This record gives sequence, structure tokens and C-alpha cells, in this order.
Amino acid sequence: MKTTMGYKIWQIIYPVGIYYVVSSLVYFALELILGNTAETYMLRQMVCSAATVPFILSYYQQDKKLEETVYGKTQFVWNRKQAENILLSVLAASALGIALNNIIAMTPLIEFSSGFKQANASFFGGKLLYELLGSCLIVPIAEELLFRGVVYKRLRLLFGAYPAMLLSALLFGIVHANLVQLLYAGILGLLLAFLIEKTGYLYTAILGHIAANMMAVLRQNTGWLDFSYEADVAGIGFTVVMLLIGVAAVGYLVRTRRHTGSD
Repeated sequence: MKTTMGYKIWQIIYPVGIYYVVSSLVYFALELILGNTAETYMLRQMVCSAATVPFILSYYQQDKKLEETVYGKTQFVWNRKQAENILLSVLAASALGIALNNIIAMTPLIEFSSGFKQANASFFGGKLLYELLGSCLIVPIAEELLFRGVVYKRLRLLFGAYPAMLLSALLFGIVHANLVQLLYAGILGLLLAFLIEKTGYLYTAILGHIAANMMAVLRQNTGWLDFSYEADVAGIGFTVVMLLIGVAAVGYLVRTRRHTGSD
């Protein structure tokens, strides 16, 4: 029966499978065309992510139609609350992303994760344009459609909001396939699920993801904030300030937002 727990769990798992099957096939084809070099890595990732969007968007739209059938259609209205959603989402994700990257850099974790070193070298091995279009736009849109737009919402229906936040974040961390990114992506995924839960809009998670990735790309390519990686007074002090800013933005959302629907 379609109401069994096994079927419901399958409905959560198979979109992730489709995402990675499609992206893997496209990635393989692009390797044959472009080669397997660090210079083309982000270009290949960008095209792979773009190729998955129509498939994941179809699942998201199906779920959206069912949600509107049950709860009614909500009309998006641009107002002060939406402006605050944008500001708080970007502020929370960028500040906490900076702080988390700094904390990881101050520990031995990077040295113990050869997978992260290889992924990081490939990630930043190509042209800045590919990083901006791929990491800071296409990839966040594709991943948020899947992990927050589909997976988180389906988990929420099955287990409730807080277990869904934890489970979707854990899955998001695991698929990054190395210790450092598991930790970083897991915590970031928890924040992104929180954003959509508190605001009711997927766009807040997308913007938060874009902001976090944008900060990582800019600081890597410009050397901006390199001082804050060091475990000294300046680095630790700056990291604490970023943590406080991020926590303050999250705290404001906790106090003032209630889930009322989704876009």
C-alpha cells in the first residue's frame, strides 16, 4: 500500500537518487568532452546541477500542488516582512558560514581529511566566473530545491519539523563525502532548514546558501579575512563576532517568525 512507512521513506530517497543519477551521467559525458581537470571541475559541476533542476523542480511542483490542495494557495506579497526575511537569511548564513569555516581551520580536521583537500583544490581550481555562476548560483538553487524544497518538506510530513531539520541536514552533510564538508554542510543544512521553517519560504534557504557560498568564494579568491583563520586574538575575536551576529539573526527569526505557508 502507498501509505506504508517504507513507501513514504522511498518517496524521500528516490528524488535524491534521481538527482545523483542525472548529475553523474552528465558529469561522465562532460569528462569525455572537457577532460577531468581542476580547471573545468566547477564548469562541469555547474552544468550537472543545471541538468538536475527540471527533474527536481517537477517533484517540488507536485508537492506544492498537494500542499495548496490541503492548505489553500498563499499569495506572495512583497512587504517589510519579506525584506527582513532576505536580510536575516543572508546575514545568518554568511556570518555563521564564515565563523564555521574559521573554527574548522583552527582545528586539525582539515589535515585529517584528504577528501576535503582534493575537493577544495578542484573547487577553486578553475575560473572565478565558473565559481560565481556555479557555486554561488546554480548549485545552491539545485541543492535547495532538492534538500529543502523536497527532502526536508517530505521528512517534515513524516516526522515533524525538528526531526526533519536534523535528518535533512545530516543527509546534506553525508552526500558531501568527506569529514570537513560533512560537518560544515550538516550545520549549514540545519540553518537552511530552519530558515524555511521559520519564514515559510524556500527562497530564504536559497539566498542563505548563495550568501554562504559567495563569502567562501570571495575570501578564497581575494585573501580577504585570511587573518581570521588563525587561532590568535584577532582570529578568535573576529570569529566570535561572526558567531554573535549569526546567532542574533537566528534569534530574531525565532522570536518574530511563525511558519504560515511556503512559496
